[in-house]
This record gives sequence, structure tokens and C-alpha cells, in this order.
Amino acid sequence: MSAFLEKWPWFRALSQTSRALVLETARERHAAAGTIIARAGEPSAHWYGLMRGLLQMYVVGADGAETTLYCLREGEWGGEGSLLKAEMRRYDLRALTPAHICLIPARTFEALRRESLAFNHFLTGIMNKRMGAFVGMLAATRLLAPEMRVARALLMLTDAHSEAAQELPVPQHELALISGLSRQRVNVALAALRHEGVVAPASPRGPLVVNPARLRVYVMEAR
Repeated sequence: MSAFLEKWPWFRALSQTSRALVLETARERHAAAGTIIARAGEPSAHWYGLMRGLLQMYVVGADGAETTLYCLREGEWGGEGSLLKAEMRRYDLRALTPAHICLIPARTFEALRRESLAFNHFLTGIMNKRMGAFVGMLAATRLLAPEMRVARALLMLTDAHSEAAQELPVPQHELALISGLSRQRVNVALAALRHEGVVAPASPRGPLVVNPARLRVYVMEAR
């Protein structure tokens, strides 16, 4: 875990005392796909750094239907909003794939926020990025065709800065939940995206392989 933390400029900018506090209080957790990490209505206890895998933030309606709010990718952090507001968690958090997570306790999070300007700048940056993702998802839901809604979901799930093809270990029914579409409609949208060279099946029944460069172009051209 220390190697993961050392990668972040905000951690390297901390005082020796604060770095020691993080290393002493943070813990690691391994979670199988489908494991609930935190539940809505519970106190917000941790800030989550994703070392491996995908985490899904979602809410469940009164009818039992799920709506995905955001998916944390490997190398991203989440949960800061609930900690900053010191409120009960408003969404469930679960492992979408097998995951390896760094958990920083709320008290340590608050200590870092009080001490470090670099840490606060980092929080501002990730919250701004996530707000942009939420606005994009809302616009896609209200204004865009299903193909673009699926494309935006794929963009959220993949490493958008990579040029290499990426295998997406997410079941199609989960992609439907993230897109806010029926599984049948996602099938139709994926067929259109295959035609555009955005995705391809690794095997007839295998996971999708996403072309990040082509995906970025596809989303940008539709704006």
C-alpha cells in the first residue's frame, strides 16, 4: 500500500508526521466482485483509493431498480463528498470486479484536509472531474441516443488516457444498469459501436474489448 500512496503528489507533499499518520491508520481490503463495501444510510467512515478493479456507486429506488451514479476506476479516489459533509452515506458502494482498496479513515482524512494545501487542491480536482462526469451522464440520459449513453458508460469504465485496447471485465447486465438502459437496448447499441470500431468481443461470449482512442473520438464527435 505504501507504494500506491507514494505515487500521489499530495502524499509526497505531506509533512513527515502526516505521512506517518496515513501509513499507520490506512488499511487494505480485498473484495470479490459483488461485495458491498459501504451501504447507504451508514456513517461515512473512509476515503477509498482504488488500487485495482472497479467500484460502483449506485442507489436503489423504492421499486428495487438500481441507478449507477459513478464507477471508480483503478487509480481513482472516492467517498470524499460524504466525508466533507459529515453525513450518512447517500449511496451504496460495491465491487463491480475483484478489487483491492486502500481505506483511509475519516479522522485521518480530516487531519490531512486541515494541514495540507496540496491535499485540498487534489480534492478540488477530483470533485470537479466527477461533477463533469455527472453533468455528462445527465445530459446523455436526457438528450442523447442510446448508443452515446453506452459509449459514455464505457468511457467512465476504461482508462481514457490509454491508447492500448482494454478488456472490460464488466457483465453486460451491469453495463445496462450503468447506462440506464434495458439489456436488449444495450445489445443494439453495442452492435452499432462494433460497426464504428469502438468495441469488439474478445470471443463470442467473452468480455468486450474497448478501443479507447476510437471511443474518445466517437464521444467527442457527437458533442
